[in-house]
Formats: sequence, C-alpha cells, structure tokens
Amino acid sequence: MGYSSKNKAARKTSAWYQRHANDPHVKRAQKEGKRSRAAYKLTEILDLHKLEIKKGSVVVDLGCAPGSWSVELASRVGAEGLVIGIDLLELTPITGVTLIKGDFDSPEGQEALKKALNGRQVDVVVSDMAPEMSGNKLVDQMRMIGLNEMTLHFARQYLRPGGDILMKTFMGEGYDNFRRELGKSFKRIKNIKPDASRKTSPEFFLLGLDYKGE
Repeated sequence: MGYSSKNKAARKTSAWYQRHANDPHVKRAQKEGKRSRAAYKLTEILDLHKLEIKKGSVVVDLGCAPGSWSVELASRVGAEGLVIGIDLLELTPITGVTLIKGDFDSPEGQEALKKALNGRQVDVVVSDMAPEMSGNKLVDQMRMIGLNEMTLHFARQYLRPGGDILMKTFMGEGYDNFRRELGKSFKRIKNIKPDASRKTSPEFFLLGLDYKGE
C-alpha cells in the first residue's frame, strides 16, 4: 500500500475510503476474518478457471503480504502440501505457511526459497504483486511489467513441467510483448478479471496453464 500523508481523519472522509468501507467484498472479508478482500480474487480464480491446487501441492506466493492468498492456499494443500510466502514486509505468522522476509529476485531470497523447498518441485507460482503507484501511468505500467517479468523468470527456474502460474498485471505498454513471452512457456493463457477486483482498478490476472518446461 502506498504511503499517504493524509491524517487518519482526512482519509476517512476521502472518496476512496468511502468506496473501500462500503465495498461488499471488504465487508465480507471483515465478517469472515480474512486478512484482505484479495482472498476472494484468488478463490474465484481457483474455483472457476481450472487452476488446480489440491492436497499435497507445492505453491509459492510471491509478494504475499498481507497474507490473504497464503491463508487460502494453505487450506487447500493440507498438511502434506507446502505453501511458501515471500515478501519484503514483515508478516504475522500463518498456520501451515513458510514465510520468508526478503526479495524473491535477490540471491538471498533465492537461497531461502531453495532451503524452504528442500528439493521439492513447485506446482504453482502465484503473485498478487503490484508496484507502488506513482500516479504516472506509463511509469506504473512499466514497473508492473517489470514485476511480471521477474515472476515469469522465477517460475521458469522452479516450476515443474505441467505446473501453472497466476499473476496480476495491467493492460498497457509492454503487455502484448509480455503475453507473447508467457506463451512461449505455457500451453494455455487466460485473462481473468475477478468479480472481487474493483471495476475502477486497472488490474486483471494472467493465468498460464501447463508449463512446457525449459
């Protein structure tokens, strides 16, 4: 979440805050004890778009804060599965999830992930990451595509053949080239805009199914 210089009272009267507070997915998340409304984006994709995460699956959640995706993933893979969440931010512990504080694209982050995997291959890589928004549409777009490229690079290193990838992206400069690059590694690609994703948000999700291997 970006830094805001507004004080708490000012934020509570802002148009964004009012939309947020009245959002039905926010209210549902609060009622059901979810860490954030983002949980419903993932559950919709898992239930409707053939992204199979089952008992025993190994899943890596890149940029996992605040942890709502990792919580959902852990409930699906069970005790015999493995969910690894990595983020630059400190996270509250999550039952059934191995959390790593670090940059997944750094040598230190890679070493910590390898240690956590302990030789197991990854079935699914997921990412709900987005850049800190600068307000400059082109700058934000290129930062988003940069995160997408890092996520794909990571997946090519760790995914088993036949594995899947799911990542947030924005439509704009660099998107078409990135989607073509994704198609070199996955047999099928879907564009998904979940109901839980705000209509005013530029975000949608790319789902790559059936990794071809390198």
